[in-house]
Amino acid sequence: MIKSIAIENVRGIASCTFALDIIPNKPSLLVAPNGFGKSSLAAAFAALKSKRMELPKEQRHLGDESLAPKLTLTIRQNGQSSALVADGNSNAIAGVFDVYVVTSRLRAKATKHNMGNFTTATASLEISELVLVQTIPPKAHHVYDVAVMRARFGSSGKAFRNLGKTLASPVFADGLIELYGLMDKVAGVRIQNEITDMIASLQAQAGTGDEIRAWAVGTLAPRLESIEAIKELADLLTFAAGPGQPRIDALLSGLQVALTYLGDKKAFKDACKYLSYLNEKESFEDIIRAFGATWKKVKPIERKGSLVVSFPPAMHISNGQRDSLCFAAELRKIERSISSRDTILVIDEVFDYLDDANLVAVQYYITKLIKKVREKQRSVYPLILTHLNPYYFRNFTFASQKIYFLKKSKPAINKDFRALIAKRDEPSIRNFVGRHYLHYDPSPVDVRAHFQALGLRETWGDSIAFHRHTEAEWTKYFNESDNYDPFAVCCFVRVRIEKTIYDAIQDPARKSEFLNTSKTKNKLDFAVANGVDVDDSIYLLGIIYNEGMHVHDNVDDSSPIVSKLENRTIRHMIIESIGG
Repeated sequence: MIKSIAIENVRGIASCTFALDIIPNKPSLLVAPNGFGKSSLAAAFAALKSKRMELPKEQRHLGDESLAPKLTLTIRQNGQSSALVADGNSNAIAGVFDVYVVTSRLRAKATKHNMGNFTTATASLEISELVLVQTIPPKAHHVYDVAVMRARFGSSGKAFRNLGKTLASPVFADGLIELYGLMDKVAGVRIQNEITDMIASLQAQAGTGDEIRAWAVGTLAPRLESIEAIKELADLLTFAAGPGQPRIDALLSGLQVALTYLGDKKAFKDACKYLSYLNEKESFEDIIRAFGATWKKVKPIERKGSLVVSFPPAMHISNGQRDSLCFAAELRKIERSISSRDTILVIDEVFDYLDDANLVAVQYYITKLIKKVREKQRSVYPLILTHLNPYYFRNFTFASQKIYFLKKSKPAINKDFRALIAKRDEPSIRNFVGRHYLHYDPSPVDVRAHFQALGLRETWGDSIAFHRHTEAEWTKYFNESDNYDPFAVCCFVRVRIEKTIYDAIQDPARKSEFLNTSKTKNKLDFAVANGVDVDDSIYLLGIIYNEGMHVHDNVDDSSPIVSKLENRTIRHMIIESIGG
């Protein structure tokens, strides 16, 4: 668990500690309004190098090189808490975590033009190229010849299948790389003696290949299964060949692979490294095809010893396609780089501008990464930085995403107000609360008995007393106090807007119809249809007066609303629309 993240002297942050308690292997949404410091947090992680923290001057707080940056993670493992510090001299984080930061690759570019004695510049947006593989390994192939292998076993060699195509498969190479350690053990004296004895037994057999394999099923198979490397190789070969392959074929093929490995380890590893690269290249090509970007000539190319993807000008590829494609490719890179350490993945606002389809796509790749890391018995912390209300992500396919608010808001919903919202649909009060409390109606009601029976604040059973409360909370907000109830403010704003529109309707019958109309937007539309001039800002404020009317169990409902209420532009819009 990452208990807290502390940052010093990075961009707009002089010093700040985020108490989070982040759980591993779950997507974590770190929510804060624009300008709060999410990109500063991402910059701090991006500055981590293997031995120290290297932050460019322009990324330092106030651009002052004398202000030394520092990143501290407080973690809890095996019941013990410890602090991992990275600064300009050391990086203790690197000993525990591999850190990756994914951001948008869109960059502004200025092109200068000389025209006589004048210099002009034009601005454009470009997408920086993505380096998929920094160093392409040299071409290499396995030193394997089935005829040579069979000759090693005399006339019984006919029992061995030809592994030429299997060993040449790029997909197969990754599995072999993971078994180097086990294959090294085959060189041990005990296992070598066992293999020598089995080879002698095989060489003594006569008959057809099928007859020798049938003999080996009862005689050699148990002995081959007892050698861990051969057993694991046989499992890998079975997976590659499919379920129809006889086990004895897989075991004898596993023996062939082990002997080939021990015959020339360097050549074997060089071949696997190159084939693994080909597999990696193919996987990146698959990702690009999946996002339909090939028609724009977006594809991996080998250049100067690296595998890179270059993009067309930003105007020629959609934002969602660009961001989701880059994101998927970068996650594929991370997936293939999983080490013995846990992983921290910082995603800086990549999600905030994607449509629903691309949101689903990038979630798929995060889910795949989490699964892959867990298969390696390691942990990953996907930290998704966003300014959006987390309810925007309610359609995420993540089974158990966690939400953390970086900016903790002191203003919070009053417990009595929360109880009222939670019980607003109780049959005894539903019609009263919907019409006389959360919307405007000039006729007061007194349902204190019902409120008392439901355990609600009894005095609020008098709707006049309830509206006095919301007005008092509005006054706190208007005077820029820091302990107002944001939900009560939202309610006051909605009721005041509806009252203003109601008062502007002249016809009594239309006034009555306005009150009987459900939902504020429908009321506004009704008023407009009947000649009332409703400013567009009234509609825009729907994000305030509608969002503040719903609560959710075990969720910080206040922070996302407060972040909007405290936005200076929105504050101005509210005050201008309804007055003080």
